[in-house]
Amino acid sequence: MLHISSKQSGYWLLIASLTLAIVAQITNCTTPQPSEQVTSEQMASEQLTVLSFNIRYDNPNDGVDAWPNRSEWVSSIIDSSSASVVGLQEVLEHQLADILSHTNRFAFVGVGRDDGLSAGEFSPVLYDSTTWEIDAWETKWLSSNPSVVGIAGWDAALPRIATVVDFRNVSTGQPLRVINTHFDHRGEIARLESAKLIAQWATQVAGPVVVLGDFNFEDSQPPYAEMVSGQDSEGLLDSAALLGGSSAPTFLGFDATNTSGPRIDYVFCNQALLPVSYETLSPSRDGRFPSDHAPVRVNLKLRED
Repeated sequence: MLHISSKQSGYWLLIASLTLAIVAQITNCTTPQPSEQVTSEQMASEQLTVLSFNIRYDNPNDGVDAWPNRSEWVSSIIDSSSASVVGLQEVLEHQLADILSHTNRFAFVGVGRDDGLSAGEFSPVLYDSTTWEIDAWETKWLSSNPSVVGIAGWDAALPRIATVVDFRNVSTGQPLRVINTHFDHRGEIARLESAKLIAQWATQVAGPVVVLGDFNFEDSQPPYAEMVSGQDSEGLLDSAALLGGSSAPTFLGFDATNTSGPRIDYVFCNQALLPVSYETLSPSRDGRFPSDHAPVRVNLKLRED
């Protein structure tokens, strides 16, 4: 057995410490920090791809369209979407686990709406951790008391939530707030008041903001007007309306022969971002869609001053 004296041990520890110090100095000298590497012009030219997708909760009564029959398909659509940020709706905990098991590209934040942990539907935000790091995040309940867990606000039939995430780009340091939500399907007052809350949370930061979700309203209804009411100044913009995609329905059911339905899934952004392209995806197989909602994909870039 080799014996190392305390004197020898100290010597080798000293050598190791000096070596690490030299490597650190070389690294600092040769690798500029993100703020030194990336110009504002480069940041403005980079595009952000986002996806909003209500995947339909796992309902055993869905028959051929039940979750076990489409789990891998839905996961592959998300994974191949090219999005670095994804907002999902109607996601139960085991569905989220299934999706993450089929991709190594995404991390996530979010909680179940019933208990603030794992019970009930999530509105999770998935993100590419090689592109984004998180400064802060929280789940808020859509009610007059957003910090109260599990509450159904106003005339809502169910508890509804929004996941609010403050990201920072790993390469550029550019901040980004993302809000992902799912409004109530019955409560008219709840949808209107929820729109006011989302619009408020979107204006709490100075940088770019993207709002994703299933809003259960159409663009002719009051909650939509509330969301975009400040669009001439600090308000939100509807990506589809700006790019001519506002006529494409997003709630079609599972029947792939159906071509009519309401547009209730949206990607909004604030004035710091400029939508470049908008697409309602319509993958199908054997005459079926992967969910009763169509995924919506949008490319955006920073608006140049």
